[in-house]
Amino acid sequence: FIEDFLSNVLPPIYRFGTGDATDISGHRSGQLDVVVEYPISPSLPGVGRNANTRLYLAESIAAVIEVKSNIASQWGQAIATANQLAPLRKKIGSSMKMGGLAVTDKIPLFVAGYTGWTKVSTAEQNLGKNPDIAGVLVIDSGVFVSSNQYAGIKATGPWGLWGLISVLHLITNSLQAASTNPLQYS
Repeated sequence: FIEDFLSNVLPPIYRFGTGDATDISGHRSGQLDVVVEYPISPSLPGVGRNANTRLYLAESIAAVIEVKSNIASQWGQAIATANQLAPLRKKIGSSMKMGGLAVTDKIPLFVAGYTGWTKVSTAEQNLGKNPDIAGVLVIDSGVFVSSNQYAGIKATGPWGLWGLISVLHLITNSLQAASTNPLQYS
């Protein structure tokens, strides 16, 4: 998903990876499938057996994508990831916003499944029950729905994938510059 799609669509200044996130209060997310990083803060590489994963500071994360083979049968796992990520908060001192979405202290989580729901209404109902999930994409059926906080997009077919790209672009483009302090984690 990262190599074949995201890294070829979003601007090259953004990094994509996998790992764990933490915030200033010491909350930890657990394993995250895909992390879309802002280019404004550091993240720490893993070592040894964990060399392919990173530890992300909440402030460095633009969005997280939970990837599932079947979103309908694995929705409970997506909710569990959302519940683990929800307590993390970004601490941004000041920022410069250029259009797009409002900058928030919450890390948006999107769920992408290769198969699963085939109707926008089903995705919308499940999304509506889970305020910690920002959007849902079912790749096979092309269904995409994002929450109202993230543009409230509903799309089907090839436009479903474009819906996710559009929302990720709005999120990454919203924060053009920010004041953060990595020393606050010491």
